[in-house]
Amino acid sequence: MSVTLVRPELVVEVGVDVTRDSAGRWRHPARRYRARPDLSPGDVERFGNPG
Repeated sequence: MSVTLVRPELVVEVGVDVTRDSAGRWRHPARRYRARPDLSPGDVERFGNPG
């Protein structure tokens, strides 16, 4: 697996279903709802940081 690091420039609201199948794969893809031009990337908590 290769990794490409990116610099965040846009905040987008997404929805996910956390249900997994018996093999551990996500059952449904993430859905993009809308761009959030009222927020900057610095306004959003980084993924994996507890509350």
